[in-house]
Order: sequence, then structure tokens, then C-alpha cells
Amino acid sequence: MVQSIWYVRHEGQVFGPFPPQQIEEALKTGEIRPESEVSLNAVDWLSIADSGQFDIAVNPDIIAVSDDSVSWHDQRRQARKRWLQEGASVTEVARDPLQDAADRSSVERNHIRTQALVNEAKNERRSPWIGMLALALIAGVGFTIWLGQGAKPIQAGISQTVNCAEPLRDGVNWSGCGKPGYAQPNAKARNAVMNKVRLDDARLKGADLVYASLQSASLRNAELVGVNLTGADLTHADLSGADLSGADLRYAVLTKANLTGVRFAATLLDKATWVDGRVCAAGSTDVCR
Repeated sequence: MVQSIWYVRHEGQVFGPFPPQQIEEALKTGEIRPESEVSLNAVDWLSIADSGQFDIAVNPDIIAVSDDSVSWHDQRRQARKRWLQEGASVTEVARDPLQDAADRSSVERNHIRTQALVNEAKNERRSPWIGMLALALIAGVGFTIWLGQGAKPIQAGISQTVNCAEPLRDGVNWSGCGKPGYAQPNAKARNAVMNKVRLDDARLKGADLVYASLQSASLRNAELVGVNLTGADLTHADLSGADLSGADLRYAVLTKANLTGVRFAATLLDKATWVDGRVCAAGSTDVCR
């Protein structure tokens, strides 16, 4: 299943889109709050708490922490805020205001009814009829929107559909694309969505892939020297034989990634989530401590 990525509206500013893991991490560190809002299309908003899509449990590791830990979290929040302000922006998409208003009204009406069903299911014993009714209601919403679209294609909620012909750029969606041997040194592709992409033997020296989503991507023997992968999601990615010399993997997620034969040399691993689920200590370089 392709992972949804979300826009975040916090203190009057819109950031993203981000994968769920980064939003949950920001919740744990206090950079955003459960009452901050999320959206798949930067138009229709719902609070993080009401969405039910994120783990908003408090991380016990940041309770009763030392003065040094508090200082580190403050620095981290400040650094993330600077990055958000400098690098993240909402992609504008040409819209038909009348059509958008009609679609939002329809979705809102159905959302209210769907939420009522969800609340009823929480308060009463689950019944297979409730599930069937909810599925029928969702199908009805989809059919209504399809009718309104006419001959036009349905736009993705995050304004980005898969396009394997596009060059590597900010926000590109290359999910499932085959790009073996692809070469674009110093490419800028922040927030790119490249889940299950095949980039074996790719040459991406110096590329900016901050917060890219690369779940289950294949990057075998890729040249990733000096690549900025800060906050990138590399869960289940195959990086065997890749050269990550001088790469920045701070806060990256490497859970269950294949790192066989990977070259680490002056590679930053501060607070990265390692293959076994450990969070690397601040100052980790080449080895997760």
C-alpha cells in the first residue's frame, strides 16, 4: 500500500507534505501538538487528535530528562523549525473554485455521517453491518466525486501523481519507478516520494533528499556520496554496496534496511533510527552508538 503523506498546519503556517513517521516524531518532541491540523490536500483540515491516523502517545524517554537532554531537544526543535521555514512549501495546483466547493461540501457531509458511525462503533459492540455500511458510504463518496470530475482525471490528494518521466526534483513521486543507473548529481528532491523505486547503481552524489520517503527502495551499489538524507524514511530499503561517504543521515529511519557492504566514512548518524530500532546517540558517526 502506498503511504499517505500529510500537510501540517501549525501556528498559522502550512508545512510539508511529510510521511506519518516524521509527524509522530514531531509530536513526541513537542514541535507540533495533537491540536495541530493535518490535511492530504492542504484544503480540508482536521486536528491530529481527531484524525486518528497518528500515534500521539507521549514518549517516556523525554519525560524527566536531564538539563543536557532538554537543551538538545530545544536545539532540535529550533533546527527543524528553521528547515521547515526554509525548505518546505505547499505545491500550488490550479483549481476550479466552484468544483472544489462542491466537492468539499459533499465530503464534509459524508465525513460527519462517517464519523457518527465510527463513534457508534466505539461505544457499542462491533457489528459486521456497521463495517458494511461504512464501506458503502465511502464507495458512495468516491462515486459522487467521480461523477463530478467528468472526463478529467481525479487529482491525487497531495497534488502529486506518479510520474516516472519527471526528473528528480522537490516533491516528485517516483513510487515504484524503475531507474537503474540514473544519474543526477546535486539533484534537489526534498520531500520526494520514492517508495519501492529501483535506483540500483544510481549516481546521486551531493543530492538533497531531505525528508524523502524511500520505503522498500532498491539502492544497491548506488553512489550516494555527500547525499543529504536528513529525516528520510529508508524503512526496508536495500542499500547493499552503496557508498554513503560524507552522507547526512541524521534523524533518518533505517528500520530493517539492508546495509550489507555499505561504505560509511564521515557519515552522520545523529538520532537516526537504526536497522534494529535503536536510536543512534547524538554525535554518532559511521557507527550507531
